[in-house]
Amino acid sequence: MNMNIRVILSITAFFVVVCCFPVQAQNILVGLGGGGAAFSMNSAKTYNQEVAELLSFTPKLTDNFPSYYYYKAEVLYSFGKIIAAGINVYTTSTGSRLTLSDYSGKYRFDNRQKGIFPGIKLLFGKAPALANGLCFALEGGLAVSSMTFDEDLSVFEESQTYTQDFKSFGYFVQPGIYYYHQIIPNVQLAVNASYYLGMEKGYHIPGEKDQVIRSSKTNKEIKPEWDGCRAGVTVYWNFSLQTTGK
Repeated sequence: MNMNIRVILSITAFFVVVCCFPVQAQNILVGLGGGGAAFSMNSAKTYNQEVAELLSFTPKLTDNFPSYYYYKAEVLYSFGKIIAAGINVYTTSTGSRLTLSDYSGKYRFDNRQKGIFPGIKLLFGKAPALANGLCFALEGGLAVSSMTFDEDLSVFEESQTYTQDFKSFGYFVQPGIYYYHQIIPNVQLAVNASYYLGMEKGYHIPGEKDQVIRSSKTNKEIKPEWDGCRAGVTVYWNFSLQTTGK
């Protein structure tokens, strides 16, 4: 069985087990949030340098995979007073641009990357079962990334364009801390700080996993490197459940 399918099935099974757990579940929290994310993207930055060196002119690097917003949704179940678990998914994107223009024409090379990250989340601490408190979090799951090259060269009245899509699959872990605060009954606000550590594979042409893009100098794979710090805010709606155990 494909490893990516195994991960998806494991996440689904985890969610089903959590939903069916009959004894200790205290409440359900449904959260929507967002924040800022920083990325390393070292191999993609190196590839940009190689593209610039191949040209007969020197383009300017106007964007170089800057930090950007992320958005997430999650469902958590609180067990007892110190443990919560659930599933979540979040997405983010970044990119770069090489460009140059003068009286004779213009050049543009865009590298756009987007990631979607479904996973499992564990919380250890007095919250969110209690109104306010600090939690330690551990997240992990599947990293699904896409990259698009968009190149355009126009000289006088002639124009050439090139577009290519790439895909990548991998895994991630993300430890962090959360502080939960109840703002009104059944609504909590959480601020968080965490660090994303990825184990992604190289980008390949969709449907052609052996067609991996590599550095022309080092022969290393060009891959998504979402590694970096995360900080954000999440709003949770708390739906209490009646316990069935003693």
